[in-house]
Amino acid sequence: MFVSRHRSVYAGASALALFAALAVPSMAAAQSTPTPAPAAAQEDEGSAVDDIVVTGTSIRGVAAAGSPTIGVDRDDIVASGSSNVSDATRLLPQVLNLGADESRNSFSGGAQDAAANSTAVRSANLRGIGPEATLLLLNGRRLAPNGVIKALGDLDQIPSAALQRIEVVTDGASAIYGSDAVAGVVNLITRRNWDGAETTARYGFADALSQFQFSQTYGRTWDGGGLFLAYEHNERSNLSGADRDFASQNRTARGGSDARPFTAAPGNIVFGGVRYGLPNTNGVGVTSAQLSTTPNRYDEAAAADLLPEQNRDTVLFNINQQVTDRLELWYEGFYTKRDYDLAAPPALFSLTVRNTNPYFVGPVGATSETVEYRLLDDNDPNSTGFENAQQNAIGLNVDLGHDWRLAAYAAHSMSRGFQDRKNVINNAALTAALASTNPATAFNPFGNGTFNRTNNAALLDIIDANRATFGTNITQDLSAKVDGPLFDLPGGTVRMALGAEFHDNAFRQTLLATNVLATGATTTKSVFNQRTIGSVFGEIFVPIVSEANAMPLLQRLELSVAGRFEDYSDFGTTTNPKYGIIYSPGYDLNFRATYGTSFRAPSLVDSAAQILNIFVQNITDPTSGTGTTRGIFFNGGNNNLGPETAKTFSGGFDWTPEFLDGFNLSINYYKIEYENRIDVAPGNALAQGTVYSALIRRRPAPTDVAGNAAFDALVASYFASPDLQNPVEPVANINVVLDGRRQNLGTLNQDGYDISAGYAFDTDFGDWRVGVDVAKILTVERQGAAGLPVVDVLDTIGNPVDLRVRGSLSWNMGGWSANAFANYTDSYLNTAITPNVMVDSLTTYDLTASYRFEGEGLANGVRISVNALNVFDEDPPVALNGTVSWDSQAASAIGRFISFEISKSW
Repeated sequence: MFVSRHRSVYAGASALALFAALAVPSMAAAQSTPTPAPAAAQEDEGSAVDDIVVTGTSIRGVAAAGSPTIGVDRDDIVASGSSNVSDATRLLPQVLNLGADESRNSFSGGAQDAAANSTAVRSANLRGIGPEATLLLLNGRRLAPNGVIKALGDLDQIPSAALQRIEVVTDGASAIYGSDAVAGVVNLITRRNWDGAETTARYGFADALSQFQFSQTYGRTWDGGGLFLAYEHNERSNLSGADRDFASQNRTARGGSDARPFTAAPGNIVFGGVRYGLPNTNGVGVTSAQLSTTPNRYDEAAAADLLPEQNRDTVLFNINQQVTDRLELWYEGFYTKRDYDLAAPPALFSLTVRNTNPYFVGPVGATSETVEYRLLDDNDPNSTGFENAQQNAIGLNVDLGHDWRLAAYAAHSMSRGFQDRKNVINNAALTAALASTNPATAFNPFGNGTFNRTNNAALLDIIDANRATFGTNITQDLSAKVDGPLFDLPGGTVRMALGAEFHDNAFRQTLLATNVLATGATTTKSVFNQRTIGSVFGEIFVPIVSEANAMPLLQRLELSVAGRFEDYSDFGTTTNPKYGIIYSPGYDLNFRATYGTSFRAPSLVDSAAQILNIFVQNITDPTSGTGTTRGIFFNGGNNNLGPETAKTFSGGFDWTPEFLDGFNLSINYYKIEYENRIDVAPGNALAQGTVYSALIRRRPAPTDVAGNAAFDALVASYFASPDLQNPVEPVANINVVLDGRRQNLGTLNQDGYDISAGYAFDTDFGDWRVGVDVAKILTVERQGAAGLPVVDVLDTIGNPVDLRVRGSLSWNMGGWSANAFANYTDSYLNTAITPNVMVDSLTTYDLTASYRFEGEGLANGVRISVNALNVFDEDPPVALNGTVSWDSQAASAIGRFISFEISKSW
């Protein structure tokens, strides 16, 4: 029912758009030329400026009125020494390394649900508002999200060799693009209309890390068309925590405590409140006399990877052909295959072992004890998997006459992710093995991890379980748009765009788990969620004042209004407008401002109610005499979610003074009011019962017999669920149930400003350019849920830092080129410890140099370069956080990275 209704909306809107396009041209004044660019912003080599659609608008030949747009082009990327799209995007100080990144995973965790990034996706996170609030586009088209338990956009699925530029709109853009464009848009624009070929090889290394990259591009143009092909191979070794001193959980050298856990192998016996270290043996025949008063510890961080091993192959191809004077056809497709291998520490547990265990070690007369143990018996605890993605898009551009154009495309995107998590325990099998009195079937936790596999490999394989998760995202898009002139004003031609889109999105997840049944048999769970979206949109551009009718203090005045209506099959409709203005009083100044609303629809992972994880645990509870209450906590998707909504404002100016040729200055202020944010109840929700009362269910008073019976039935249903992650306990143990599924709970208000300045000048000793880009955040106010206080979390650990700066100095002369960059991240408050302390600021420096050979012979077109990132090998500042002493969200673990590159243009 929904599909047919949405297709009716789409068909009707398309017909309306076509009718408008055919009816309006009589008001236009000029005949258009053939249009070589698709509907999205494309490579501008060889294209007329009037045919380009820039990011942030739907109208050809005009800028997004008022919207601040920044970016990096191909020359910037090459000069920076970046080897992939994600590194190139993060050259912009507005793009923060919070949330989803390959350096944070299910072991290390991190802010903004980083632990859910199970397949090592690298996403864009504008202003630190959240990776899901930044829309990723390829030539103006949406891509299927990546990830198996979270919907993310992987920047590196596009070969960097195929990039022409990255355009970033740093304010809300839902009026143009729909969902997810709350913080802004990152648009990856690929090369086209280029003749030649280029072969590039690159090798880079840091301490205990290496990378090799190879790429080949080929382009050819002909009368009325062209094609472009890019292939890239990238392989990088892992970076182990054992190779970075600052990564150790023994933080004494950095002013902290020894936070290595006592769950080790050999482990420790805890009896009578005293911890005793077991000897380093196989655990057979150990006596109490061999126990040590010095407990054993295990450095999890040294056993885990800071960066996974990655191997990636990507290919992109596009072709366009002018079929007639009025019709152009185009196609673009890409495919990427990325494998990863992430070392993780073996599983840990605190075991209750009775004296009936044949390997029991304990004081005389002891009937049971606690044993802290690490499953070093597991020969392969690594997390492995892949992310494969592709898109095929075909489109047409039709010259309708009088400078009107129809642009339409159909795109099919798919991503397939897989994670095999192998440091998982089958608790039921382990409990049974601990209780066994037979030496052949009993589990021995009293050794160094060498015994159990030899004694009973089949049993250990059942205990040593895994959870393999497959995730598939499919997006099918149809889009049609017409744009062109309406009528002339004294200040210029009023232009308009009208269009419609239809999206069909699907998500499928399959879980294969061997940790649920005591037998170790595989249990399977399948999740499917789908949504259809029908959209209509429009935009109008009105030039009121231009050079033709300028007057003192009013040299330019342009207005734009855009709007988009979307109908979702699962939660209803949303309408989002955007207004923009550009004003120039002269003096080479342009002032601009925008206001609009934006939104983020819950992802198909967020709203998949079948996704459920149930945990039996002690839950923080201030009403309990012990501070905790035994309860059930469950998380997962929620099909009752609504969209997140936002109001966005930006304003600023651009100055390019004529008296100082080569100088430019831009300053932009922004403000975002973000509501209905999707979040989960925090671990201390019971302490704020009035706020989260709808998510908490406590056991009734003993006098409420019927209430207790209903509560017990609820608990029993959770214990019978295949989504239970822990062993079953007596129902009477459970006194509270906490709903940790995703909910529309929070708000966020953020404001700040960006500054960009540059000066280019020529001398007898080459061409020079000096520049600086500044991202300054003034406030980040969060409210966890209605009824809670609003807290400014700016400059606190796990949240955006108020100041980030990137300065640059470039020099070119003949075939020589050299660049120097300084990267500054301001200090911030470490609220993860008490008392709070400041984390030092960090400044790193990058140097790149290259030479391009010119002339005759084989050396013609050869370019060699050397790049040194973090040239002084600065370590991350001390940030005592949990059990580590550094913050992966504010600093990189790589250190000094040197690369050599050679390329040949053919």
